[in-house]
Amino acid sequence: FLLTTIASAKAPTKLKIAGILMTGPEQAWDGTFLKAWEEVKAEKPHGLEINKPIFTEGVWNDTADTVASLYARKGFDIIWMHGSYSDQVKKLQKKYPDILFVVSGSGNEGLGGNQYWAYIRQHESTYLQGMVAGLMTKTNKIGMVGTFPADDVWDAVNGFFLGAKSVIKGDITKKITFIESWFDPPKAREASNAQISAGVDQIYMDATAFEACEKAGIFAHGKYKNWIPVSPKAVMTSSILNWKPSIKWIIDEWYKVKTTGQPYNGNTKPKWFSMAEGAGDVVLNDRLPQHIKDKVLKAKADILSGKLVVPVIVGPVKSD
Repeated sequence: FLLTTIASAKAPTKLKIAGILMTGPEQAWDGTFLKAWEEVKAEKPHGLEINKPIFTEGVWNDTADTVASLYARKGFDIIWMHGSYSDQVKKLQKKYPDILFVVSGSGNEGLGGNQYWAYIRQHESTYLQGMVAGLMTKTNKIGMVGTFPADDVWDAVNGFFLGAKSVIKGDITKKITFIESWFDPPKAREASNAQISAGVDQIYMDATAFEACEKAGIFAHGKYKNWIPVSPKAVMTSSILNWKPSIKWIIDEWYKVKTTGQPYNGNTKPKWFSMAEGAGDVVLNDRLPQHIKDKVLKAKADILSGKLVVPVIVGPVKSD
């Protein structure tokens, strides 16, 4: 009883988190993370009082070092660097051994220690989007307009085309364009228009150019958040990215260290959560025919139950 009382007395009641974002809230990668942070804050895991999102956006390289160091000196417990920031953490983690650093997504290095690596896989939800694209296409020409050809983009792209192939009789023509920017709507529009001119009538939109699809009367499929309200005439599906399982995992790891005295044991290989674990979903436009919705929802149920396993394929896909 005495030991339990002592351990309970040492348990923290507050948690201070700071974020460093590669772009900002307007970009879905960052916006979905901030939304999940707010939701986890409201749930108060371990009874912790967690601060509202405090973050700095659009910083890289030496600037990211400076910002992270500032947060460290201000006493933040977790510094979540939401992008490819392992180079910066490598310079800081030994200087601030009591802080838990997080990096997110591809382009990082598994440093271990007090760096944790949160990953994301969208291949299951994009498979379902691909099914819709395959069932709706009239030209069998399906496109993808992306940001960068990263590992955690290719898995989603491959999942999308696998889903399309699963429902299409015959071959499909794939058109793939990367705009080489995390957020550049004019470049995304230009790339989309080029694909539309080539006969594409379904575009998986890793970048953001739904107005180009709407103007041309073709259909788009959004990524990371629900884009249907933005362009209800064009966006037929959206894959939903939920960072809550990742944030809760990180908080659990931090809490374990603080309550047991064990050292940080950050993962050296990326950790990601599946759709069945709550990290992803798909939203379907109400305008879709019921037979398409039914077929996709059946496949979704099979994914959640484990009956349908969508493979993770990170190899690049070439345009046809």
